[in-house]
Amino acid sequence: MHFDYVIVGGGAAGCCLAGRLSEDPDKNVCLIEAGPRDNDPRIKVPLGLVFLMGNSRFDWCYQSAPHAHMNGRKVPIPRGKTLGGSGSINSMVYIRGRPSDYDAWARLGCKGWDWEAVLPYFIKAESNRRLAGDPLHGTAGPMTVEDLRSPDPMLERYVAAGEELGIPGNRDFNGETQEGLGTYQVNMRKGRRWSAADAYLRPAGNRKNLHIVTDTEVESIDFDGKVARRVKLRGRNQEHFIGIDERLILCAGAFGTPALLLRSGIGPADHLHEMRIPVVHELPGVGENLHDHPAAAIFYQGGHGGRGLSFATMHEYAAAPLLYLLARRGVFASNLVEGGGFARTDASLADPDVQFHFIPAKVSHEGARITWGRGYYSDACVLKPVSRGRLRLASPAIADDPIIDLNLLAEPQDRQTLLRGVKLVRRILASPTLSGSGAVEVFPGPAVQGDDELLQYIFEILGTAFHPVGTCRMGDAADPMTVVDPDLRLRGLDNVVVADASVMPEIVAGNTHAPTIMIAEVAADRIRQVRQAGNGSG
Repeated sequence: MHFDYVIVGGGAAGCCLAGRLSEDPDKNVCLIEAGPRDNDPRIKVPLGLVFLMGNSRFDWCYQSAPHAHMNGRKVPIPRGKTLGGSGSINSMVYIRGRPSDYDAWARLGCKGWDWEAVLPYFIKAESNRRLAGDPLHGTAGPMTVEDLRSPDPMLERYVAAGEELGIPGNRDFNGETQEGLGTYQVNMRKGRRWSAADAYLRPAGNRKNLHIVTDTEVESIDFDGKVARRVKLRGRNQEHFIGIDERLILCAGAFGTPALLLRSGIGPADHLHEMRIPVVHELPGVGENLHDHPAAAIFYQGGHGGRGLSFATMHEYAAAPLLYLLARRGVFASNLVEGGGFARTDASLADPDVQFHFIPAKVSHEGARITWGRGYYSDACVLKPVSRGRLRLASPAIADDPIIDLNLLAEPQDRQTLLRGVKLVRRILASPTLSGSGAVEVFPGPAVQGDDELLQYIFEILGTAFHPVGTCRMGDAADPMTVVDPDLRLRGLDNVVVADASVMPEIVAGNTHAPTIMIAEVAADRIRQVRQAGNGSG
């Protein structure tokens, strides 16, 4: 089988591109996803995410390489493995980052990616149910954004606690000002999860020129010189090929895209030689520049607030399925990460340097699972980490997970920022407004007070916000570590485009789902512009 456009990866970016490019009836599009279709009801019910993360049917269940500076700790890395990708298993929080993020990309050689250039694409993708008429928001896009229908009352206390410390309330983190605490807007429609598969694939489902392949992995890419001619697939114990007539578009994410390139002989020559993979094209930046938002949390339990599972709340949970079925409200409509915000840990900073996530439920410090009892949880994550890791193959075999070296908190600057962020979270949770709920801090606990002790606790509890980026970074052609140019074309190859979070040269200050969709919207436009200019292989 041959297609004009072959898209690898059915996550946020892949769904967007499949939907947009198949709008042209003269072009045949094939979307290939390693996981299953997204028709499991737990994906659509927001609270169902507690059954999806860690479920190998829908989650790649990656683990980081051991961190030497954290006593060999490995960090869990959930990644979506179904249509919609991580947007089908995540907490649905809608954050774009801030204008300075994209202006910084432009300064790094990514011409056409400054805030003024990308804002129209955020607006194009968005359908905001509350902020109609706001010039910074869209109301006619495929991605629905709405307020939580039944936010927990603890959120009001959380915001009030921040105001006691001088952190303002904020009702729009994607507005003029990012700083402040509040309830997050989410990618839901009428209380149901609304992923990129819902937004872009469902409307395209009956198009004869769109072919969707699921439960199938792309093992490698076959090249004729510098032109990608076909992809080798492996699914259901069978091996077959799909030919590429015009463009191969890689949307497999910050881990899947570089791993596929490496297996195909594209990447650092020394690593390819080590893996005994013939070098098709040397690109030393493939797999480098990996980074994520490092995060550490404070845990409270007891008291009488939050969504906890307890004898006192059993009647609420007994009625919850019916309430959700009839009105799309109640605990089943919760995304768990209901609120949070952005703050400066140093008043001299121009912008927030940490983000908070607040879960009004008792969470175990061992794996962040919802457990029996009442309580709440809030973390801090470093918005602009300077530590960098890398991805490498463990072997040429597709069955072996890549080696994901996150290298979290390797740089002292990141450690100090997170330390200040955790101390600020601790002050918010200990405020009189929240302490009136009767809950008490259990981790790290009142005995842990000094900076050295608290930093050791951070090393023991550290995770990420699940926002990996940067492994195929976009940049200036003069930089030898650039992997894709500002038009998202793989450097030195004729017909390969990368359009996912791996191209971000620097992580944005916030969640990465909405920016990834923006990247795909830009990619769709630029691919169509190349075709209209009469250059089918540019």
